[in-house]
Amino acid sequence: MKWQSIFSIIGFMVVLCGFMMLFPAGLDYFLGHIKSAKIFAVTAALTVAAGSVLLLSTEKQEGVLKTKEMFVTTTLVWLFYIFFCALPYFFSFYDLGFARSIFESVSGLTTTGATIFRNLDSLSEGVLLWRSLTHWMGGLGILVVAILILPTLRTGGMQLFNIEVSGESNRDAPTMFQNVLSILVYFCLFTILATVCLKLAGMTLFDAVNHAMSVVATGGFSTHDASIAYFNSPLIEWVLSLFMFWGGLPLMFSVYLFFGSIDPIRKNDQIKLYFFSFIGFVFFMGALRWAAVSFNNDSLENILRTTVFSVASILTSTGFTLDNYQLWGSWAMAFFMVLMLPGGCTGSTCGGIKMFRLSVLFKIIHSKLKSTARPHGVFVPRYGNKAIEEDVVFGVLTYIGLYFLCLFIGTLVLSLFQLDFVSSFSGALSALSNIGPALGDYIGPDKTFGALPSGALYVLSFLMLLGRLEFVAILILILPFFWKKNI
Repeated sequence: MKWQSIFSIIGFMVVLCGFMMLFPAGLDYFLGHIKSAKIFAVTAALTVAAGSVLLLSTEKQEGVLKTKEMFVTTTLVWLFYIFFCALPYFFSFYDLGFARSIFESVSGLTTTGATIFRNLDSLSEGVLLWRSLTHWMGGLGILVVAILILPTLRTGGMQLFNIEVSGESNRDAPTMFQNVLSILVYFCLFTILATVCLKLAGMTLFDAVNHAMSVVATGGFSTHDASIAYFNSPLIEWVLSLFMFWGGLPLMFSVYLFFGSIDPIRKNDQIKLYFFSFIGFVFFMGALRWAAVSFNNDSLENILRTTVFSVASILTSTGFTLDNYQLWGSWAMAFFMVLMLPGGCTGSTCGGIKMFRLSVLFKIIHSKLKSTARPHGVFVPRYGNKAIEEDVVFGVLTYIGLYFLCLFIGTLVLSLFQLDFVSSFSGALSALSNIGPALGDYIGPDKTFGALPSGALYVLSFLMLLGRLEFVAILILILPFFWKKNI
């Protein structure tokens, strides 16, 4: 194990995290929130110092990191970031305690968007900016992990996705260096574009910047307790719906568009499934709302707008709230629980099972049904123009199996903290899919997670990280076999 290289990488990343804290520190100082500015300045100094010690006391060893070392590095970077990003909350004068500080940090970095803060409008601008920055930093990290690391680790069937976005099928596809650069450039440009559009739609510059960082990372942190309902603006809602939908698409296919290549998009199975799923969910929910007696007085535009917004928010795991959809009827709770499962496309910042895996699963099922009907026939499931190999099948089935296993265990554990079934199940589901708002009396879309006991917050924090790191990447670290020297 190249521990020197591993901790050298971690040290460099921690130093970057410390420098990011200077932005909220400077903002609070400029606006006269001196105490909050000092807290951010001190935590920035501590973070940079800790990262510098790791960086300067280690040196990068020769050779490329092996798969085993990449598992360890990826997980440790996230754990270090969670701890140091929680420091400004822990040392703040809001008296959050360690469990709530860690929860807010994990929620931000995994772009889940669940919060423990009850009165966002009373927080300093620096704290609000820091929450949005954790979304933005986490979104970048998610894209790097999803596009560059997980396919290499061959977890959850991602080796097929690696072929999908590589130059094996397209000579004009970007190189690995171009991919890394494209992620950063695209993320920055997407944030600027979202900021400009939201500002023109009616938000203040501060609100526009914060919500832009949240929506491009498909996060969900807002600057107001009422979330998007605070603005009471149909235009803002349509703009955010568009950006949420676009955020559910694979980043690399936006890059392909930039390079002028349309074929990888036109032939991509998960994009087709994502598009038709979105249309289907909107049509189904809109029809149910239109048929409901309580909504007969609503205009068609209002029903369509709020339906599109709600579907985009949950399907892409962004988690912005516009209305308490628990009041729409009992059918809405079941509908939104189902909507929490699929998520957006692989290669985006969305959570959930992902359209890529669902597309592969549907093709496997279709092939199995055909072979059952015609036992002597040979039916090979294909994704695009590629035959789905056996290790990809096992990867996808393993991921989906782990997802539901962790969901059931998480529900059981949360119920031990005296939560009702709906709150326990939807809380575990929301955390695993990195969505944010849940359902029930304790953690519904109009409530926060601040009332939960510390133990429940630790469980939810672990589930958020587990879902974000694709289960295998973190669960494998607890196996004794993994740490044997001969593997």
